[in-house]
Amino acid sequence: MQSFLVPCGFSRFQAECPHLCETSFSSRGGPSTAPVPSPVVGLGGLCLGSDCSDAESEPDRDSMSCGLDSEGATPPPAGLLPSFPVQILPNLYLGSARDSANVESLAKLGIRYILNVTPNLPNLFEKNGDFHYKQIPISDHWSQNLSQFFPEAIAFIDEALSQNCGVLVHCLAGVSRSVTVTVAYLMQKRHLSLNDAYDLVKRKKSNISPNFNFMGQLLDFERSLRLEERRARDPSLGGSSLGST
Repeated sequence: MQSFLVPCGFSRFQAECPHLCETSFSSRGGPSTAPVPSPVVGLGGLCLGSDCSDAESEPDRDSMSCGLDSEGATPPPAGLLPSFPVQILPNLYLGSARDSANVESLAKLGIRYILNVTPNLPNLFEKNGDFHYKQIPISDHWSQNLSQFFPEAIAFIDEALSQNCGVLVHCLAGVSRSVTVTVAYLMQKRHLSLNDAYDLVKRKKSNISPNFNFMGQLLDFERSLRLEERRARDPSLGGSSLGST
């Protein structure tokens, strides 16, 4: 399936490629003409609804989705979210802030590396020396450039797996930022397309929902990876722009 770069989010994508959109959205602040979110073509049921918008009034959509650390928010029923981190690959786990705070679960799963994809959640067990932490200071907001951190996040995950240690990638709710990083890892290190990487994670954790801007960054990342592969096959195309995959 052909991929498309979406550098400026859904509004530009919809304007330039209306034939690829299965739903329409009203202008910011106006009434929506699509009462039920519709899936994005080819991405395993990724839905775009009001909670996935790039409205500036939602600086951190994870907090709105999960009800954690959000005054007045109602947490979802316990059965809607996994009780433990979800295993994506051997030793690679995806989860939420709750998972990162459950030291018994971390120990049981052999998790010694924790990738914290938030700007403000604490690294709870950093001082005791039992865990290796890396923090990516990104909010779940349309203006954030998460892709700039892909190389160091991927290297951190790789380090954990090379040591045969479990690594947890988490944000607040485990549905957007941490999912984006995990998908990027699968794309680069497992040589999967964006569609295949997203579907793999979706099969493991059904409630994922990266914001649309992050999906655009993953599309851009996919294009860069494909260009790198072509350069590796044909050195005449120029030098490398990415690290070794």
